[in-house]
Amino acid sequence: MRNTDNLTNEKSKRLKQQKIPEFEKVFHLFNPALCFFARRLVNDSAIAQDIVTDVFVKLWQKQSDFKTVYSVKAFLYISTRNACLNHNQQVQYQTRIRETIRQQSNDIETDGMNEAIHAEVLQQVYNIVNGLPEKCKEVMLLSYTKGLDCHEIARQMRLSVHTVRNQKNRGVHLIKNRFRFREEFVPIL
Repeated sequence: MRNTDNLTNEKSKRLKQQKIPEFEKVFHLFNPALCFFARRLVNDSAIAQDIVTDVFVKLWQKQSDFKTVYSVKAFLYISTRNACLNHNQQVQYQTRIRETIRQQSNDIETDGMNEAIHAEVLQQVYNIVNGLPEKCKEVMLLSYTKGLDCHEIARQMRLSVHTVRNQKNRGVHLIKNRFRFREEFVPIL
């Protein structure tokens, strides 16, 4: 066990002390391992390869900053890990945005459909109200479109409150009996 530790320590010391070989050798030395490492983090070999390539471009741009192979190796692995984490965060963010847009689209579609159904029902009720007897129709319109209560309607129409209530009840009963719930609305609901 100690022999293995000693060998590892000696390798690390030698690695730290080694001068950086030319860029091509560094690329061939670390590229396969970095691609494997990145693939494990992003679960996509093409994206992993792109990330590793970008990291090597950064290394090329900064190669004068490194004095040893050890520092290059550390830079490559840390940069690859960070780039993979950034990629994963961006994918999660884009997924959340797409989900939000999809949900809002569904809400708008549902709201639009509800408005269409509401308009159809109101049109049908309005047609039924127009077919009611004249006094009943007038009471229903004053009550439901103007929002007047029975006392205000009675005063305006010069009727008793009892007569207004009877006409209103008669109107509601007639509307309920004449109203048809159209079958084409069933699949929408």
